[in-house]
Amino acid sequence: MKLKFKAVLAAAVTALTICAFTAGCTDKPEENNTPDYGTLSIDDLKVFITQDRSCTFAEIQPVFSKPEKAESLTYTYDTSSIKIEGNTVTPVKREDKEVNVRAKSEHFNVVFKVEIEYLKFAEDSSGLYDLSRFDVAQRAELCKEATANTTLFIGDSFMDNHFIGEYMRSFAQGKDVLHAGISSTTSYHWEAAYSTVIGSTAPKNIVMHVGTNNFYDVHDLTSDTQDSLTRLFMLMHSKYPSSNIYWFNITQRSDTSYAQNVSETNVYMAEWCAKYDWITCVDTCSKVTTAMLGDGVHPTTENYKVFTDALVEAGCGITEK
Repeated sequence: MKLKFKAVLAAAVTALTICAFTAGCTDKPEENNTPDYGTLSIDDLKVFITQDRSCTFAEIQPVFSKPEKAESLTYTYDTSSIKIEGNTVTPVKREDKEVNVRAKSEHFNVVFKVEIEYLKFAEDSSGLYDLSRFDVAQRAELCKEATANTTLFIGDSFMDNHFIGEYMRSFAQGKDVLHAGISSTTSYHWEAAYSTVIGSTAPKNIVMHVGTNNFYDVHDLTSDTQDSLTRLFMLMHSKYPSSNIYWFNITQRSDTSYAQNVSETNVYMAEWCAKYDWITCVDTCSKVTTAMLGDGVHPTTENYKVFTDALVEAGCGITEK
């Protein structure tokens, strides 16, 4: 009898063991029902500020790996150093600094950096911003005549009196127009000079041709020229927010050494300008042929009409006196 009882007990234990490891048993593993929200990434940004507190801006571009799970973000940061409105960052304090920004929502929490660079043009050792060989003061004196109705042509030699002066004597008749270009200047020079030249009065329209000397004189990288041009225009807009800015894209020369750089920059800048309502890229490059260039670089006097016609077509309203 004892042996029979042990056999029955062993059979019962075996049955229980089989049940515990058989899929047919009633207990099942718990399923993970937590939704997958994916990930959030935000690139680090850089902004610039000058001595007169003109500044550039940068745009925060959150990237959600699952766009359908995107959420509104709240930003936490040092408000004494930067300001964020919407997704736009601007510097507040004149200093070289890295600021951590935390972007947070219900399901996301990431940190990115905003680098502030304080532009001190007079202390720059690269030579890119050196204005000593240019008569900036004389151009500033010319611009003292500017009013809130003036259309001001500035930039490189295309807008210098030596090249555009004869055409302006007829075109500017009866119009509130001034020109104060400086030969051989680059976008870097104008980053340092624009506020001195234009002065305290914001003109109605600021019209520029600049960029060609970045390549042919400085032998600049395409990306560096693009950065300088966009920085220049953001600084200018910060200083003169009521002014409309028009940029003639870079004219191709008969010397095609940097033709590719010019083309790439013109494409990039057209796309960049199209994002904002305060700046217009005026395409004159496609309209100017080498036959129109008197010296292989600048248009002949009569061919400056291509520029002013394109400017008006682009929506630039020039006030009559």
